[in-house]
Amino acid sequence: MVNTIDEALDYIYSHIDYSMTHAKDISADVFSLNAIQALTEKLGNPQDRFSIIHVAGTKGKGSVCSMLASALQAAGFKTGLYTSPHLIRFNERIMVDGKMITDQEIIDLTNRFIEPINAVGHVSSFEIMTAMAFEYFRDQKVDIAVVETGLGGRLDATNIVTPILSVITSISYDHTGFLGNTIVAIAGEKAGIIKPGIPVICGCQPYPEAVKIIKQNAQKKNSPWINVPDRYHFINKWEKSHESMLIWRVEDQELMENWCGNKISSTWQPVTIPLPLRGLHQIQNSAAVYAAICKVKSVFPYLDIEKAIAGIGNTFWPCRFELLDENKPLVADGAHNMDSIRKLCQTIDRYYGTKEITCIFGASEDKELAAMISELAPHVDRFIMTRSTHPRAAKPKVLSEISSKIGRENRTADSLEDAYALYSADSRENICYIVTGSLFVAGGIRELYMKDHSIKYFD
Repeated sequence: MVNTIDEALDYIYSHIDYSMTHAKDISADVFSLNAIQALTEKLGNPQDRFSIIHVAGTKGKGSVCSMLASALQAAGFKTGLYTSPHLIRFNERIMVDGKMITDQEIIDLTNRFIEPINAVGHVSSFEIMTAMAFEYFRDQKVDIAVVETGLGGRLDATNIVTPILSVITSISYDHTGFLGNTIVAIAGEKAGIIKPGIPVICGCQPYPEAVKIIKQNAQKKNSPWINVPDRYHFINKWEKSHESMLIWRVEDQELMENWCGNKISSTWQPVTIPLPLRGLHQIQNSAAVYAAICKVKSVFPYLDIEKAIAGIGNTFWPCRFELLDENKPLVADGAHNMDSIRKLCQTIDRYYGTKEITCIFGASEDKELAAMISELAPHVDRFIMTRSTHPRAAKPKVLSEISSKIGRENRTADSLEDAYALYSADSRENICYIVTGSLFVAGGIRELYMKDHSIKYFD
């Protein structure tokens, strides 16, 4: 029996945590759905007691999940949200209507789980977390839950669900040690969440072969599928310093063009969607969210689309080009692969192209370190190379050597505390600090800033 939150988390993490393990140390045959299925069966299959939207992808899935949950909540649904990893507190992973699970609820769930876990035997920490989320959502009697995959899709612990809708966001190279080193292989793993007859939303993809694989998997399972760029047109819009997007169906534009000059052309209007998250790539994510909301309405006809759209604008999702300090700009962004780094560079130029940029950078040692640093280098003036406490974090000295080879000024900070102290001590004008390379680095600096300014965003 556990009595405190620390004891509960110690118990959960006493089981193997593959996210903290090097890929080369893990045999592929350890991944299956047998353990999570056995555990949830012991619990009475709580995941079957509410509707689910299941989201997979390499990049954008967290943003899409948070926007979907905010939209559904605004439309009047009691909404669960399960995401990973957490930035500061474990509680962030499991939310209902925007509120985190409490410490006491985690303690109570852990005590309820000890007996069924012992009965099942070998389970991972992520399988326990996933089952806890499902049990909590059943306890809370949610109407619908938005569930993000942890790693991959086909053999991810979340893939025991039968959703009302599957969403696959942008697919790119990441976790190649687990998922394969080609886009075809990675897309095949992500497309593993597609269930027979269940509709699929395919978000904007940087690689056409990913679209092909998703389409093939959907067709094999007779699952209706929507490729967002084929179905919708969308552009960004600035209005009174607020950014939004305009989106409309392709067939609506075709209809307008065919009847140009008639009544329909003067009455036709695209839908305006507020953009709560910065970056042009968030327009693509928001388009996938809108497509998903429209599809959910076919399941729940009473869903108010206008309220859902307004809810998108209320989304809060930290460390996605999040401006922590406006006076001395400090931006936290969890970009951690080449695709997201490229998008980050575009966003840096868009918002802070006239400022002197210092990049606080730290990343996992299994990432494309040289490529990521080389991509960032033309967009920043100097680096501060650091590391999080994650076991797979690359050493600052290694990162510094890469930066020096490409001729970019840099210095090292052996801890996030040291890196944040350098930001705090910088009194120059017209500067901006970008923190990136890892969610653990971005989240760690964010936590230090919050403590320094007595801000309690997660309480």
